[in-house]
Amino acid sequence: MERRPLFFSVLLVAGWSACTGAQAQAGGSVDEIARKLQDPGAAMVSVPFQYNYLGSAGPGGDYDNQQFKVQPVIPFVGERGKFLLRPILPYQWNEFPERRHGFGDLFVQGYYIPTHPGQERATEIGFGAAAMIDTAGHDSLGTGKYSLGPAFILVHKAGKWTLGMLGNHLWSVGGDRDRDDVVITNVQPFVAYSLPKGWAINSTSEISYNWEAASGDRWTVPLGLTASKVVPIGRMPVSFGFGGFYNVERPEYANRWTARLSVTLVFPE
Repeated sequence: MERRPLFFSVLLVAGWSACTGAQAQAGGSVDEIARKLQDPGAAMVSVPFQYNYLGSAGPGGDYDNQQFKVQPVIPFVGERGKFLLRPILPYQWNEFPERRHGFGDLFVQGYYIPTHPGQERATEIGFGAAAMIDTAGHDSLGTGKYSLGPAFILVHKAGKWTLGMLGNHLWSVGGDRDRDDVVITNVQPFVAYSLPKGWAINSTSEISYNWEAASGDRWTVPLGLTASKVVPIGRMPVSFGFGGFYNVERPEYANRWTARLSVTLVFPE
C-alpha cells in the first residue's frame, strides 16, 4: 500500500536550523574536529549524510538494497549538562522484499549528559529516550508502528582513543494493528582512534535483537571498520568517510555485507 511520507520535512527544517544557527567557521584544528566527530557525546553541530549499499539480501543473496540517511546532531548546552538530539531519516531503494523506493521510518534519539562547569570529563554517561515514527512511504519500507523506549550513551576518552556504547530499547505503542509489534534492542559499541592530519579510524558494530522474530532471526551482528578525514572547504570543515561491514549473525534474508560512504558537514563553535 502506497502512503505519503510524513514528518520528513520536520527533519529537514531541524537540520537547516542547526546549520544556520551555528557559525560556519573552522573552530579548532582538523585533528580536534576529527576527534570530536568520533565522540557521539560531543556538543558540536554536524550534519552527516550516509550512503549504504546493502549487498546479498533475500533468498540466495540475489538482491541488493540501498539506503541514504540524513542524521544531524543538534546539541543544546547548559551550565549543568548538555542535551543531544540525533534524528535519523532514511531514504531507501529496495529490491527485497519488494522493488520499492521511498522514505523509511524516522528514528530519533535524545540524551542528557550531566556536566560540571569548566570541567571536561574523560568518561561521560547520559540517559534519554528513543522514538521511531511511522513515516515510511510504503509498508515494505517501515514497521507501520510508532515506538518508544529508553536510550543511553557511554563515552570514554583517553588520548587519541575514544570508545563507548550507544543503546536503546523500543516497544511499539501504536500504529497499524495488522503489522507485527516492535520489541527491539539496539546496542552500538565503538572504538575510534584519531590519526594526524584529520584522519580517524573507527571499529563499530550496530547490534540489534528483535524479540518478536523467530528464534533463528533475532540477532543482527555486523562487524566493520571505517576511515574518515576532515578537510577544510572554505570556512567549513567537511569529513569524508568510507568503510565496510559484514554480518556475522543475521536474519535469514538480511543483507550479508554493507559498503558505506559518508559526508559530514561540521559547524564548530
